[in-house]
Amino acid sequence: MKAPAIGWQLLLAFVLSIELLAGLIDWLQNVHIITANGMYKSIQAEAWIADFSQARLDPSNYLYFPLYGLLCRLLDWLGILRGVPWKQFAYLNAFFASVGVVIVYAFVHRVTDSVLASVLAVMFHLGSGCVLLLSVINEDIMPGYVAVLGAMALAGLWFDRPSHLRVAVVGALFTLGWLIEWRLMFPTLPALVLALAIAPDPEPRAWLRRLATIGTLIVSILAVSGIVQLVWDGHNGAVGLHDMLWTGKGLASGWAGLSTDKLWLMLSGVGNYLLLTGPLVTVVAAKQLAWLLSFSILIQLAIFVASVIALWPWREEPRLRTIAVVFLGTLGAGQVLNLYSQPQDPQMQLNVMPWLTVAWALLVASLLPRVRLAVVLALAFLSVVPLVWNVVELARSRGGDAKSVAALASLERRFPPETTVYVYWGFEPITMWHYALWSRTWDWDGAAEVEPAPSSNPRFKWIAIDAGAIRHPQWTAEEHAQSIRRDIDLAFERGYRVVIADVWSWSVEELADQLGALAAAGRAPVIHDLLHSAYEVGPPVYEPAAGTYYELRRR
Repeated sequence: MKAPAIGWQLLLAFVLSIELLAGLIDWLQNVHIITANGMYKSIQAEAWIADFSQARLDPSNYLYFPLYGLLCRLLDWLGILRGVPWKQFAYLNAFFASVGVVIVYAFVHRVTDSVLASVLAVMFHLGSGCVLLLSVINEDIMPGYVAVLGAMALAGLWFDRPSHLRVAVVGALFTLGWLIEWRLMFPTLPALVLALAIAPDPEPRAWLRRLATIGTLIVSILAVSGIVQLVWDGHNGAVGLHDMLWTGKGLASGWAGLSTDKLWLMLSGVGNYLLLTGPLVTVVAAKQLAWLLSFSILIQLAIFVASVIALWPWREEPRLRTIAVVFLGTLGAGQVLNLYSQPQDPQMQLNVMPWLTVAWALLVASLLPRVRLAVVLALAFLSVVPLVWNVVELARSRGGDAKSVAALASLERRFPPETTVYVYWGFEPITMWHYALWSRTWDWDGAAEVEPAPSSNPRFKWIAIDAGAIRHPQWTAEEHAQSIRRDIDLAFERGYRVVIADVWSWSVEELADQLGALAAAGRAPVIHDLLHSAYEVGPPVYEPAAGTYYELRRR
């Protein structure tokens, strides 16, 4: 039977994937699995939803908030989750993820001319841990990632015979992607330049033509950036072209830096890309699940080795070399950058790991004509295993949003916000619900102006243990610890009861593991000693979905 035209195949791939993802979102009822960042981004987008003319541009997400603000207004107009952008974001991510599925299908079909290989590739791609996770929660990476993925796919298909038009199209699409999420520029740009630098050319002075195409890529990037800059010129928060190209996001914070703990976090990030191992992405979790994360990475390594062996006879084929340079070049540059920043974060792995789907697709396509039905069925089974595994893993967090809202209501009864200051580690999911539903207030970090108790201005009053490591990487351990103590003592002086979360019960080693993600593990002994020498606690109070709380007292 003749396969349907490619257009119908792509439409079917989109429809099936968005139905799957939307159904999964509705079933899970938890759009904050692993990270609460999407809630903060949805709050930031509220201004764009309410009034485009007054909303402020974000240099590192220059097009993200206008795009999602406009789309949320469309969903409001359609009556879909009206006024709940933090849920709308998840469905919008499912839409863009489905566009990503179409890109993968079209790319694999063009390279292999095999419907079956294309189907198995998109099943493998959509079922991969980080891809599936970020397709059903409200994190902010998906639209930018899909645009850059499209640019990578076109580069893989076109850069073996680059024309200036083709290069300009890739550059334009790539630029739109990183203007949605700035950091997406860096892993892929070197790979695109390298692919153009090695493009085959029979002309005697081929190096001049290669330099010209690289120049076209750079000019197209600058031109599209310049057009966007001119369109938004004069808008609230608009910046110049230089500041669009270099925002420096995250560099002057605790996220930046090298440490041995980052190796554990890299294990977590790369392992979870294929097979999710739990809701936590910390050094502690990576050590506890090292065997499972290593197993996931061994599977990825096996796919890589098997694809190299299967494709070795075609190693001189220009398109295959171009595809390898684009996708493996992005992998190499991306993991170097990730090691310096946040290798455990699923969104940091998402755009550097598409090579895995490409390797699997090419391996499957090379095997299909030469194997029996049993092997074909085995390949189909293996293609769907990540999807099944990861859905089961995601199901462990089912209903999390409602449970967290209920936990917050219970905390409000136990510890009235008018008279309570909370001490948190800083990354607990419940802090996001405090922020979203009580008051939009950040932790004190030594700069709070506190009214005497009782006071509802603001309702959410809190101190974050990790604040010094994030915002003040230049501090010593003693400076960090004393800042925490000053904030806690200020709360007591103003007449508040102080309640501390699970971080109180952590050992020095556990605190060091957590601070390791911020390149600040060495601060743990001093901070731990200060807390436990200056203060004592009452009996623990356990709140499901939020954790254990202790009332803090001065010794």
